[in-house]
Amino acid sequence: MSQPLKKINNIRNKTKKKRDKLVSSLTPEQRNIICKNSANTYNTFEDKIEEIFKKNNMDIVSTSYNLEKQIISNLKKAVNPKNVQPNDDFYSYINDRWIADYELAEEQKYIVQVDDFRLTQDKVYKELLEIIEDYITKHHDKKAECIRKAYESVSTFTPDKQVTGYANALVSYIDEIAKDKTNVWQLLANFNTNEMISWASPFVWSINPDDKNPKVYRCYLEAPQVTLNNIDIYYDDNEDTAEDKKYKTHYRNKYFSYLEDLFTLVFGKNHGYNVKDVFNTEVELLNAMACELIAEKDLDPNNYNVISSTEAIKNFNFDWAAFSKHLGCKRTPTTFVTSNVNYLLCGTKLLLEKWNSQQWKTYWVYIYIRQMTRWSEKGAELAFDFHGKFVAGQEGGLKPVRRILTMSYLFNTFLTNEYISRYNNIQAINYVKTMAEDLKTVFMRIIQRNKWMQPKTKAKALEKLKNFKLTVGSPEILRDDPLLDYTSDDPWGNSVKMSEWRHKRAIELIGKKVIDIPVIDWSHYPIKLVGTQAYVVNASYTPTENGIYIPLGYIQKPFVDLDERGLEYNLSRIGFTIAHEMSHSLDDWGSKYDEFGRLNDWWTEKDKKQYTKIQKDVIKQYEVFASYDGIEFDAEPSIGEDLADISGLQICQEYLRDFQMKNEDILPIQSLSFRAFYVYYAVQSRQKLSKKAIEAQLRTNPHPPDKYRCNVPLSRSKVFRAIFNVKKENKMWWHSTNSVWSD
Repeated sequence: MSQPLKKINNIRNKTKKKRDKLVSSLTPEQRNIICKNSANTYNTFEDKIEEIFKKNNMDIVSTSYNLEKQIISNLKKAVNPKNVQPNDDFYSYINDRWIADYELAEEQKYIVQVDDFRLTQDKVYKELLEIIEDYITKHHDKKAECIRKAYESVSTFTPDKQVTGYANALVSYIDEIAKDKTNVWQLLANFNTNEMISWASPFVWSINPDDKNPKVYRCYLEAPQVTLNNIDIYYDDNEDTAEDKKYKTHYRNKYFSYLEDLFTLVFGKNHGYNVKDVFNTEVELLNAMACELIAEKDLDPNNYNVISSTEAIKNFNFDWAAFSKHLGCKRTPTTFVTSNVNYLLCGTKLLLEKWNSQQWKTYWVYIYIRQMTRWSEKGAELAFDFHGKFVAGQEGGLKPVRRILTMSYLFNTFLTNEYISRYNNIQAINYVKTMAEDLKTVFMRIIQRNKWMQPKTKAKALEKLKNFKLTVGSPEILRDDPLLDYTSDDPWGNSVKMSEWRHKRAIELIGKKVIDIPVIDWSHYPIKLVGTQAYVVNASYTPTENGIYIPLGYIQKPFVDLDERGLEYNLSRIGFTIAHEMSHSLDDWGSKYDEFGRLNDWWTEKDKKQYTKIQKDVIKQYEVFASYDGIEFDAEPSIGEDLADISGLQICQEYLRDFQMKNEDILPIQSLSFRAFYVYYAVQSRQKLSKKAIEAQLRTNPHPPDKYRCNVPLSRSKVFRAIFNVKKENKMWWHSTNSVWSD
């Protein structure tokens, strides 16, 4: 890999209380709410069984029905069809049949990674649409009217005439601005007032909790994201094989065709733009990201560089005062933070030289029309064909999802409150909170036993876990949704109105107390909810809060099942998620922050070296395990996830042992309990990907394929090895049983 690529890659990839006790604490009203809102509820056990048999065309009352024969037949099917042994590939041993047999419904074919997370998220999306439709049917006030217009707009598309009008207005604006070279800061600021496109601007402004004072917002200025997540495509490398060259050429031609179709859609066949200018500009931006004019010794090791307004203009030629003025700041913020001062230097030089050239004009127009046209019918088709079908391996379009993602942007607080009122599950939330506290206790015990950390580092790690924050369900305080002048026929125009409103609020929050702001990743296809939306089916750890957020959308079956499943099931699902996210507090990224969420170097040099050694061995193992399937996989970018998986499994395993001891389980039951846990763990990891999607995931996903996320942590468990007879000659063997914090 070339040095620029290496540099760019571094930048880019930078409960054990009884359930009965919980139930007894609830009021009759609360129990009714739980029963009412439980997913897949049935009047009786028989109702559920009858539905299952009916689905499988089985007559259970027929005189010809043989129960034992049916059981034996099913047990025979449990044998892995490929005769894979559990000590060679546990993930495939458990999951191959499901992977081979599972089929998506037609309206779900936008899902690339088929797993319980995304299937449940799809269900939640449908529930949110039902909430909206039910609300606008039953209410007729100003709020309902505003929601109705917005919903009507996302159920259609922005008309072609409007698309062309928006684009022509932008071109006229750029042409006028470009007449005066000093207007560069006005143009850059203008693109940063729209968060839907700002992520691709040559410099990306945002407000974030200050890494060293996370209670307040501070300005950040960073490098952009280019279109292609696989940045290898932008470069020819001397080490490229003939196959590499063919792949890159094919990929680039697909990209150029997409760009040509995009500009033709907006401006017609004789549009006059050289679409390859977009590609060339992105290469220039990537080269600027990789420049090294400022020596490493002069850089902050944690990429926290505070730049004053004076320093910005004097040392980097970046006019922060003019830029922030055009952003809408009444007073120039005294400083901003950037992670890459080399890019601040080289990127500014590039910007000043090229910003008003014809090449860069094409780029400015592109980063606007790329987003804007996704709200038009033909533009949405173009985006799907390239970003969805070709790049990601999607089989179906996003029409079912596009509506709710845009409505989430416009009415997050409304959707949050309505979703909670319908699906709040107090029993499950209390269960999650209790399990989280118990898992934290176990994690702290593991750290106390640690043999390689120095006393100083160990004490700080324990202090960090002690101060760990858990938020379950939704944030406590949400700001009201603005009721803007939405129209019923222009989803892009409506989204721009929200973007403008959010930008003005963001300017007002500079230096102020941090509040909850729902965040969307606009660079992702499809756009991705990455904030604290209560209806997200996921969980996350935030270093600046030193805490985990588990949305209400995740606290449901199949992740939490208090009806018919045992501890082993829930521990492998919600328990592992909690332990995984908790482990992020001490991974390669989270370990840079202290117990108060402040960026703070609290590790001794000796501990850093030992931690790095452990990480290198984990990276090597993931790459070796992938090689068993003929896959070349760079595991370094995913090391944080890998460490959290290994540590999370260890925490859950010890928690299960505690539960067995408390219940005084006899040894055969203990063995069965661990077996059940490991099987459930593998099941929760199952994921189906198309061949095309696997290729895309290996090149762009920060998480390794789920097969290895399952097998690697298990292979480092001595208990798993003993139960499933893993020997040195088996592929589930690894020379080390180090689980990050213990051997």
